Amino acid sequence: MISSHLTRRAVLAGGTAIVGLAAVKANAAPRRVVWWYEGATAAQQAALEQSLVKPFNASQSEYELVIEFRGSGLPDQLLVALSAGSGPDIILTNGPAWTQRMVIAKRLLPLNDLAKKFEWDKRIVPFMLGMGTYDGTMYALPKTTETQVLFYNDTLFKKNGWTPPTDRAAFEALADKMIKAGVQPLAAGNAGARYVNRHYVGASFSCCAGPDSVYNALSGKLPWNDPVFVESIQLLKNWWDKGYFGGPKYFALSGQQSFALMAIGKSGMAIQGSWAFQWVEESFKKTGQDLNWTPIPKLSARAPYPVFPLGIGADLAINAASQVPEGAAKVMNALLDHKFIIAMSEAWGGEWDCPLVSPPKPADNLDRTTALAVKLNYETTSALQNKTYGYAPWTFWPARTDDYMKGGMEEVWLGQITAKQFCDKVDEVFQQDLKDGLVKTLPARA
Repeated sequence: MISSHLTRRAVLAGGTAIVGLAAVKANAAPRRVVWWYEGATAAQQAALEQSLVKPFNASQSEYELVIEFRGSGLPDQLLVALSAGSGPDIILTNGPAWTQRMVIAKRLLPLNDLAKKFEWDKRIVPFMLGMGTYDGTMYALPKTTETQVLFYNDTLFKKNGWTPPTDRAAFEALADKMIKAGVQPLAAGNAGARYVNRHYVGASFSCCAGPDSVYNALSGKLPWNDPVFVESIQLLKNWWDKGYFGGPKYFALSGQQSFALMAIGKSGMAIQGSWAFQWVEESFKKTGQDLNWTPIPKLSARAPYPVFPLGIGADLAINAASQVPEGAAKVMNALLDHKFIIAMSEAWGGEWDCPLVSPPKPADNLDRTTALAVKLNYETTSALQNKTYGYAPWTFWPARTDDYMKGGMEEVWLGQITAKQFCDKVDEVFQQDLKDGLVKTLPARA
């Protein structure tokens, strides 16, 4: 629940009144700022406590930050609490598509004044900051910039003399070799997280249809059932039928579990997001094998290379019913501190990469995994500057269209609908979203 601060005014007689009021103010307990967070390991929770909670609470006496770890049920818990006019002070959403729902429901606090006070527009990349702005009003800050790449087991590749693929032909040839060798080509799974399905949709759209095609479709200039998108979905269907995703095992494994299989060499590659770095401690470091990454291969002549599908992994907003909006904003501002970002990049890689105009310089002597994560973070920033970025569905698609793709892609894989029928439905839902004014206007690519 949102915590409120109850002050008790001392009513004293005569000349002691002012002294009494001053004493009450000096001894007043700090007001709690509550933040509901999703799941985290014990080590990750400790890192957040050490690098954020303790320093923030020690830096001032007016507010006390309290983080409650709610696990995978957080999204539903938030929706229920906000609809009842309660919930935490700081709202963590699954990115702009989720934030948009809360904006429409008027559950979030406008941040324009606070943004001006803390000069967030000068500190965060405008392109990404704009994703939290609706009809000229800012409601959210991007917590984490994400991208998708092709992770692979470097130890396994070196053992077999395999080369990381850069195009579709090389990728499919390598995947076929892996199947013959008894290695599943792609570590993949959606158990407990059906939204994973559309991760592959976004990757294929960006790297097969191409970023320009996606931009034109998101701008309403190209229908989603254009042949370039149908081809992108059919490609994923072909890979499924060839066993690249592991068949029925896909539905039994979580993303983290499938990643662990790659760490022991039972699968070779993974089209995954930068968030996967937080799993390395529990997978690759245990097996003693090495992880590496390369850009997603060029999947058609229409797409350039490299392309980094860009997304916002989570948004931070303030509950419209919060009694401590200033305190919540101060916490959000603390997340932009270079010292905090560097500390968390070492302790919890892939999860605290706010898109800053001036990102912190990486520390010296980083371990191999952290260095890989930092390199990817810099490549993501470079992709924004050089326009070599693609589009992640959970950031750039409106919520209803994004929701359809989660289940629709699964229906394609299972043969319940065709790639063309999937794209027809995507276009139908999107056109309604466009008509209803739910599609954000994107910055031009050039």
